Amino acid sequence: MHQQIRTFLNGFIIILVMMVASALVILQLNHEAGTSVRKAFSHQLEKLNTTHELLATASERLELIQYLLLKKDNFANVRDKQKLEELEQKHLRVSEKLLPLLNAKEGEILLANNRLNLRISELNTQISVLLEHGGANQATEVLLEEVLPDTERLLQNIHLLIDLQRENSTELLSLSDETADANRQRLMLYALFTIFASLAGGSIAVYSGNKLTRQLEEMNNYLEEKISERTESLLDTQKELLEDNTNLARLASTDPLTGLFNRNYMNDILQREHSRYQRYGQLFGIILIDVDHFKRVNDMHGHDVGDMVLTQVAQQLKAAVRNTDFVGRWGGEEFLICCSTTDTGDIEAIAENVRITIAESEFEIVENLTVSLGCALIHPKEDIGSLIKRSDVALYEAKHGGRNQTKVSTADM
Repeated sequence: MHQQIRTFLNGFIIILVMMVASALVILQLNHEAGTSVRKAFSHQLEKLNTTHELLATASERLELIQYLLLKKDNFANVRDKQKLEELEQKHLRVSEKLLPLLNAKEGEILLANNRLNLRISELNTQISVLLEHGGANQATEVLLEEVLPDTERLLQNIHLLIDLQRENSTELLSLSDETADANRQRLMLYALFTIFASLAGGSIAVYSGNKLTRQLEEMNNYLEEKISERTESLLDTQKELLEDNTNLARLASTDPLTGLFNRNYMNDILQREHSRYQRYGQLFGIILIDVDHFKRVNDMHGHDVGDMVLTQVAQQLKAAVRNTDFVGRWGGEEFLICCSTTDTGDIEAIAENVRITIAESEFEIVENLTVSLGCALIHPKEDIGSLIKRSDVALYEAKHGGRNQTKVSTADM
């Protein structure tokens, strides 16, 4: 009897040891799996946060450059330069912090982005020097033709990094689900193995597994929420930057007084029309317009009235031309009309309509005003400079022939 009791107790102890050992193995495996997934989640979150910080730094720097370009005086003072240098250093630190966190493909994108950032920094320095020496037009061209396209590519690279990280996050979520499934299967196997020994041991194991599963699901939900928040924030930031760039491009092409195209943009239009003429033979011409006796207006009434007159002339010019024509302020009291898709003889009719419209209009304070006009059509093998010179000669003839008249270049007659 005692031997049977002793044998039973020994068997019970053996079963209890097996149960405890099995439970410890299960707990250890589940803990290792959970730790691995948590580390992966933590690493992915750190990448997302650091990438967002990189984009925020690039955005802040672009906003500062836009602010400096729009300032009318004291461009790039000591405080502004110091702030810009701090942003450059911050961008470098964040890039160095992010690079070890990325895989090979993401690292190549970041290195390409760093090269773009270095180029943008050099261009910003060039713009600062140009503006300090009065080269506002050159600075604007550098901004529009080089800084803004490079900035757009930089934002696209960062956005590509975000997309790759989202793909990695999706793979990580899938891996966590597979880990949870594997834990469940392992728990079932060990439960079946130890169920004959003790329901208590099985209950402990199942409880442990269910707890880990709930933790993984909570972590999955948390990561999905963070990814969604970061992505939405990045998209909003990119949208704001694109809107700022559009506004800046509009300001760079517009004369601030009259609202017409400025001289730089009119030069671009002329080059475009000249290229179309060379490819397709589509004739075009220009009309140079000068306000008669404008110096007398400034001398008698002051420059404020002169500015008001120029603004009213600009409105009349826009109303007098065709929808296909381009009107710009050429400089001072001179305006230029680019007559697109025109035929021989049309340009003089357009100019006369402009002249009559101005002459019959009533202007505030000065009441009546006239303009002189010089016209020229593009000739084969002629460049833009020659076309403008011929139109200027015709304008000279109109001015010295009594003003308030239209003259067509003798080469077109």
